[in-house]
Amino acid sequence: MSQGLRRISGLTVLVAGIALGAWVVFGAPHHWHGAKALGRLALGLGAMAMVSGSPRLIFPDTPQGGHRTGT
Repeated sequence: MSQGLRRISGLTVLVAGIALGAWVVFGAPHHWHGAKALGRLALGLGAMAMVSGSPRLIFPDTPQGGHRTGT
């Protein structure tokens, strides 16, 4: 995957995670009770995973030269 495509997809995941998190906090699921409340928790955790996982796409481990130094 090219660097530009990785960064665009990382930004897309980041924005989608922020939007999902904002919807869970401020949006419709406040009237959910019982088992649906667990779904709200799962949505919140999913949004947090999206936001915290997107920097791996935006800033990859490999250097620009393409080869690693060390071991």
